[in-house]
Amino acid sequence: MSDTTNENESSNIQIHIPPDLEYLYRDISNVFVGPSDVVIEFGNLHRSAPGHASIANRVVLSIAGAYQLQHNLNKALSEAQQMMQKKSAT
Repeated sequence: MSDTTNENESSNIQIHIPPDLEYLYRDISNVFVGPSDVVIEFGNLHRSAPGHASIANRVVLSIAGAYQLQHNLNKALSEAQQMMQKKSAT
């Protein structure tokens, strides 16, 4: 377990990550934004049928949740890029 503090909230959230958590690889994604929610679809390209793909997962977020995901993803990607630049500079 780990404590995570949301920058927008003053409370701590306890996060439990089960040991058998499933990891999924996805090649493609689609995003649809509606008036009250955001739908993100993830899927895979068909290796044996070029030009074809299948959607495997669909995640629905509130608008606020989508903005939080965007913030967290941008932050993580920025940190990863900085680490890669430091490694290549040495």
